[in-house]
Amino acid sequence: MNLKKILKIGAQRQSQAGMAAGSPGLFHREWYLSNNPDVAIAGVDPLEHYLQFGEVEGRWPNAYFDPKYYQTHAPGAKKYPGSALDHYAEKGWTKGRNPSRKFSSQLYLEQYPDVASKNIDPLEYHLNTGRFKGNFAFQTSLEKGSDKGLINTLRLIGESGLFDADWYKKYYSDLWYADVDPLFHYAKHGWSERRRPNIFFHADWYEDTYRDDIGDEIPLVYYIRKGHKIGHNPAPNFNCATYLAENKDIDGDTVEPLAHYLTVGIAEGRRMPTAKHDKRAEMVKNAKVPVPENLRSLLEFEAVELAAPKTSFDPTQLNIHWVIPDFAAGGGGHMTIFRMVHFLELAGHKQTIWINHPNLHKSPEAAYETIEKHFQHFSGQVHFVEDGLADAEGDIIVATDCWTVLPTIASRNFIRRFYFVQDFEPSFHPMGANYLVADQTYHEDLDCLCASPWLSALMEEKYGRWARHFWLAADKRIYFTPKERKTNKKPRIAVYARHFTARRAVELALLALESLTDRGIEFAVDFFGAPLEFDVAPYGFIDHGVASQETLAEIFRSADVGVVFSATNYSLVPQEMMACGLPIVELDGESTRAIFPENTVSLAAPHPTKIANAIVRLLDDEASRKAQAAAALEWVNGFSWPDSAAMVEKAMIDRLSEFATPTPATPSDQDLAPKASVIIPTLNAGPILDQVLDAVAGQRAPWPFEILVIDSGSTDETLQTVAKYPNVRLHAIDKADFNHGATRNLGAELTSGEFIAYLTHDALPYNDRWLYNLVTSIERHPGAAGAFGKHLAYPDASAFTRRDLINHFDMFAKMPLAMSKDTDKKLWKKQDIQWQQALHFYSDNNSCMRRSIFDEIPYRKVQFGEDQLWAWDIINAGFEKIYAPQAAVYHSHDFDQQETYERSETESAFFKHFFGYELIRDGENLSQTIEILNISDREWGEDSGVSEEAILVRQKLNIARLKGYLAGCTMDTSTLF
Repeated sequence: MNLKKILKIGAQRQSQAGMAAGSPGLFHREWYLSNNPDVAIAGVDPLEHYLQFGEVEGRWPNAYFDPKYYQTHAPGAKKYPGSALDHYAEKGWTKGRNPSRKFSSQLYLEQYPDVASKNIDPLEYHLNTGRFKGNFAFQTSLEKGSDKGLINTLRLIGESGLFDADWYKKYYSDLWYADVDPLFHYAKHGWSERRRPNIFFHADWYEDTYRDDIGDEIPLVYYIRKGHKIGHNPAPNFNCATYLAENKDIDGDTVEPLAHYLTVGIAEGRRMPTAKHDKRAEMVKNAKVPVPENLRSLLEFEAVELAAPKTSFDPTQLNIHWVIPDFAAGGGGHMTIFRMVHFLELAGHKQTIWINHPNLHKSPEAAYETIEKHFQHFSGQVHFVEDGLADAEGDIIVATDCWTVLPTIASRNFIRRFYFVQDFEPSFHPMGANYLVADQTYHEDLDCLCASPWLSALMEEKYGRWARHFWLAADKRIYFTPKERKTNKKPRIAVYARHFTARRAVELALLALESLTDRGIEFAVDFFGAPLEFDVAPYGFIDHGVASQETLAEIFRSADVGVVFSATNYSLVPQEMMACGLPIVELDGESTRAIFPENTVSLAAPHPTKIANAIVRLLDDEASRKAQAAAALEWVNGFSWPDSAAMVEKAMIDRLSEFATPTPATPSDQDLAPKASVIIPTLNAGPILDQVLDAVAGQRAPWPFEILVIDSGSTDETLQTVAKYPNVRLHAIDKADFNHGATRNLGAELTSGEFIAYLTHDALPYNDRWLYNLVTSIERHPGAAGAFGKHLAYPDASAFTRRDLINHFDMFAKMPLAMSKDTDKKLWKKQDIQWQQALHFYSDNNSCMRRSIFDEIPYRKVQFGEDQLWAWDIINAGFEKIYAPQAAVYHSHDFDQQETYERSETESAFFKHFFGYELIRDGENLSQTIEILNISDREWGEDSGVSEEAILVRQKLNIARLKGYLAGCTMDTSTLF
């Protein structure tokens, strides 16, 4: 039965329309349709759907009302005969109930007394009036009153008219799919990352220009509060005095010029005041005229001749320097750069990254942490160009876009300069200064490493450059074909809709889809790549915005046809679609014909009708669709990122050999000794051990490593499994002699690596760089004693287990990667329990230590918790502990109630015995915690589509775990550990 029929029956059964029908201020029809595309596709009335089905399913009627949250926190709401929204409209707001965690009624009325004096619903007021006045929807977490300064900041910025929330979230790609209020993000984090609050306020320029005045205050807050009154300009190309002079109707004493221009001036057609218009200009020594910073670089750097201090190089250990633009999480071009850097480092090459014109990172270390947390593992150094690139020395320096060419050709102490060309950048700009500068960079004496044969041919034939190509590649762990492709009743078309990037020609795809509807063809669309600017179309669609790689792979495996365009060099998206078995339509152009082999794509001329014809041919002919998908899959399976990095490495060495003598270093005895030792304790490990040993034996590193299994009396196939691997040593001990701390100490004594890595027999390395990433994470920090890596849930783990692991390690991703007692001296001195717990968390399921530290601080001889005790010992000794997010393993368990109780009892006893923590104090604390936790897990489970059975299982496990904690707190632990 389809949705329309269900709703028709539901409407017949409805006994009352509900107050929400008469309360349009609380139910936002367009918002509901936009956030529930299945309702839009069905073409049903959104309010009717919400009242009959939406609220029961946990759907929100507006951006701030969560029916599940409200029913849990508002007494009487669950028993109320109408909807939760009705209850709130009739009773809830009058009693100060919060509609969701995103809206605090208390704070709203406290901060806006004019609303309180009217005795009206604060949420309805905010939705229909307040938000347009700049009022802020305070989150309930702010009710604790711990940060009054943040509340004041939110109000000040929100009411100033200088924060453009829509622009902010669209401009910063890392926020596209984040469930965060833009203004809250800016006030909490964004300003310190030098992000702009609107398109005109240049935060980095303002801070640099008026640093002495601003001091430690948030630059935008200073500008609002005082800056504009004392003659500050918000940007180099916005002159406040000129704006007021040209607009005499504005009272400069009471009106801030930029806010007026943003909220009123643009709509009224007033001119942006880019400069003064006096008849006689004022001359100011060392003044800068308003030219964009990227173009100003033309005067900042002067090209020099190469003058390398040496005439030979070691091809096994190149010294490579990369000059890159600043970046934020989610950048595709930067991901390709960092992939190359990662695999070249893995091959043994030393690399340094220089950031040109940093505007998102305040320090090189902050940039390093972004690379490590959001891109790829990197153990080299990060610097800002201004901090010494001109004096840097190496074999190779690499520019990565047209603006980084300028500092690259101003650096002389290298054998060769290279240009990492990922696209034809002049085409990013209209004819003008930017186009001409981008074009000119291809005339500089740089050797080109190009992301396609088409680009390398262009560099050679048009610009006379030395050029070699490499291929983009899909990550086949994520993008793979389904075992069986499902048949859609209505064809689904996956469309790359990065509409603000002109070279993606999204408008042609949109017109082609309209052409299909004009022909009477029924279909549904999955848009992805960027949030759409429309919520109505003549076909059903889902706006996925910027989806995760895993979500994209599912979209590609479920669709019938993919549509992805690039008017310049090809992108990675077509290969990711192909790897999922999805046939695609691309623009017929010079670059696509040069890249894609015949029969792997359907090429269409850049006209909506021609594109629509290509889509129809694929939809109508299943055999052709399958044949194209098969040919494309065979082609794309020929590429991998390690192979592409090897192509880049070979090109670098070949070119260097024309200008200097390759002189490989002679390996020393030290180079032949194991650098790392991997130790795996086992006891009846089961079938998983074969996968673990296969993954460990297959690790890639530029140095030798050894593997030791210590078995304590296995009676299953464990010993036979170990025997399959000739490079794995086995040491057997009696089961009675096993001790978590002492046995691991024994493993260290039986090995010789400079670094000692530990796995449990059920911890499976995520990829073949696990060991390298773990070891070099410690090596990069001279003060680090050890590191622990991320844990991922196995694919068959429960939804709650997956969530808990993600949340746990996300917590460490928000902290500094290197932590010691000096990281936060105040919390350390205060003996803050949460801070102590973060400092001593460590896991021997996936860890590594320096042998030199082990010799000084071995594991304690304990039966439980040896890893966390060791971490606490090294922290107290003044060493650092490292979190290595790129050194991941699969490791998760779904224990039953008895196992959960026993493990929790031991864990609780351990923390009480060694740290004095009481995880559950008494019966009252137990009852309260069980209630809170079970309510929270039910809310999350229902919101996440978890089955009722799984939620009930989780709630029983919560009871078992918490009862175990209470039992552990009361145990006699004198002989336990």
